[in-house]
Amino acid sequence: MTLEVHVLGTSSARPAQGRSVSGSIIETPEGMLVVDCGEGFQNRLVKHRSEMKNFGGRRLKMNKVAAILLTHGHLDHTWGVLPWMQTMALDGRKDKLTVIGPTTSGVIDALLGSEVEPEVTPSDLVIQYDMWMDLGATSEALGYEVQWILGDGERWVNMNDGSEISLPQPLKKAKISAHNTQHTVPSFAWRVALDGKKGKFDRDATSHLPDEVKALLASGEDTEYDGESLIAANYRKDSIPQRSIIISGDTAEQAIDSNCDLLIHEATFLESHKDIANEHLHSTAAGAARTANECRAKHLALTHYSARLDSHDSSLAEAREIHSSVVALGDGDRLVLADDLSLNHLVKQAEGWA
Repeated sequence: MTLEVHVLGTSSARPAQGRSVSGSIIETPEGMLVVDCGEGFQNRLVKHRSEMKNFGGRRLKMNKVAAILLTHGHLDHTWGVLPWMQTMALDGRKDKLTVIGPTTSGVIDALLGSEVEPEVTPSDLVIQYDMWMDLGATSEALGYEVQWILGDGERWVNMNDGSEISLPQPLKKAKISAHNTQHTVPSFAWRVALDGKKGKFDRDATSHLPDEVKALLASGEDTEYDGESLIAANYRKDSIPQRSIIISGDTAEQAIDSNCDLLIHEATFLESHKDIANEHLHSTAAGAARTANECRAKHLALTHYSARLDSHDSSLAEAREIHSSVVALGDGDRLVLADDLSLNHLVKQAEGWA
């Protein structure tokens, strides 16, 4: 029942210092979600899948990918979408794929029939969606169903037919939600949560009890038997709590309007360049740690480093002064959020993970 994140790019804006641009996979027990899909995403995915088979003992199955969740429209987060979708068609994909991303309220109004022409920046996803569909990213051309969704955080439009819909839930047992962040274009942080699960009923401990008493305890109802008070919770093994991950895109330091267990947050700059971060609506490592505290994240993972940073050592040290559980991600790393909410950071090495 764990949640696992495969990190396929940690660089900001362009490939630098041996790092590739953004792209991650969230693996759930039911299926997978891709968060951002920058330039060269499918090349990195091919390599990662091969390494997972050779060193991790299993291969990620692409038919398990239910959705691509885009944080915003800058090309270092989106430019790998179209070629990867076309590759999935060549590989014979048949399962539905949902693509969801942010746009402005004005664009939503226009898509829903408003006659007011919205202001649209060149990086708005509505432009990219239109372009990708013109280039053949349609259900008919690809051979599998594609659902193109845009939203402003409150309203969602299916661009296939122009209808207003609720935010799709591509995986039944993993709830997704979008949280507006502050950047130079419309942007989301994406939250993925698995529901908690009751602990298994301990039948051995109740073997001496009548069936009607067992039934009450199994249903969660306290009862009495033979003059003794029986507490239903004492007859269940440890429950599994809800587990949640938030992945931010590009964002200035701000409070995200949701709690989480693991926050994966951009850390483009250090505090020594805070003025530049504020100017371009990016975060520092310390700012990411402050955001993690605001959303009560048990763990923080740093990513999206500026090309000026040769390593993430300084970022890690800066964030750890503010938050108690911080890791700094590298390309190819994996994060495993366990049922007990502990975090295992698997660091990519030449042969496998350590």
